[in-house]
Amino acid sequence: MTRVLVSVRDAAEAQLAAAAGVPFIDLKEPSRGALGGLDPGLIAPIVAQLRASAPQAVISATIGDWPAEAADQVAARCRAVAATGVDHVKAGVVPGPAARALLRQLDALRRTEGLPIVPVLVADDGVPWPLVDAALADGFGLLMLDTVDKRGGSLLQRCALDALQRFVTASRAVQARPGLAGALRAEDWPQLAALAPDFVGFRSAVCAGDRAGTLSAERLSTLMAQRDQA
Repeated sequence: MTRVLVSVRDAAEAQLAAAAGVPFIDLKEPSRGALGGLDPGLIAPIVAQLRASAPQAVISATIGDWPAEAADQVAARCRAVAATGVDHVKAGVVPGPAARALLRQLDALRRTEGLPIVPVLVADDGVPWPLVDAALADGFGLLMLDTVDKRGGSLLQRCALDALQRFVTASRAVQARPGLAGALRAEDWPQLAALAPDFVGFRSAVCAGDRAGTLSAERLSTLMAQRDQA
């Protein structure tokens, strides 16, 4: 079954997601950007709390929005976030001249230091196939597509369904687990579930107001009900 991922910004939201039965909880600060990062000092106690209250939940955290050229800062942030005890460290990769070099660096951190890196490939302009192919060839176990401009349309509006299906199929073919995110709505669940990715990420759909607002128990319940009905 495709898992629901919900992004949370603090301990209270993390507990709300856990109480709703969310299986994949992602830690980020949405006011800092698409992959805005929480300070590692704030991540660690939330991880400890979730390990006690929801031991079955998978926990990820973002490193923040960094340009591909900021290689040293990206590496340092990946190490700091990994040290908090999360299961996965999400690092954004924006298509551009330095993107492939950044992927190679993330792969090196994974292979040589054992960091649980998940590349998040930015798909505002469609699926970035050269980066997808490179990441799959590198052997990443988890791989995501996401968008940066949350007001410019959802992932489903920016990428054709057959392209997303191709991404999922190509990932599965090499035993990688694909994830989809990007301004997705609860009512998108049937289409998303039909694609059968490993997980689908939500933030704005489960907030009161926009994605920088507060997590809503009612909207979380609606999302989980959509999943159960699919």
